[in-house]
Amino acid sequence: MAKRTTAQDIDILFRLAELYNTDYDFQSIEWFWGRFHERTIEEFTSKYAHGSREYQFFERFTSKFELAGLLVEKGFLNEDLFFDRYGSLQAEWNKCKPIVYGLREKWNEPRHRENFELLAERGKKWQDKHPPKV
Repeated sequence: MAKRTTAQDIDILFRLAELYNTDYDFQSIEWFWGRFHERTIEEFTSKYAHGSREYQFFERFTSKFELAGLLVEKGFLNEDLFFDRYGSLQAEWNKCKPIVYGLREKWNEPRHRENFELLAERGKKWQDKHPPKV
């Protein structure tokens, strides 16, 4: 049974949306969906130097889902509400996955964006249990 949505749940979702509602975020989203096509960490790092604007766009784009994943994992963000608003994140995670895995290995940091990955796994389960409303 889904957790009842509270006013606090709505407030947290709004705060998350506000946090990532900047011109920089819109630029990162536009870059991610329009110009980011690299499928391996080698392609990504050869095209985008660490610290480049595009590298930062990738980090900013994925940071929203990392934070949301952490909040869901710790019980502060209602996952049903989040996924009903943002979807299951399968396209986002699948596009990011090879780069995230490559960065984990390159930086020897196995936890890099792990909450984003966990959120996508939960999103898949949510999607399977929630057919489209219309």
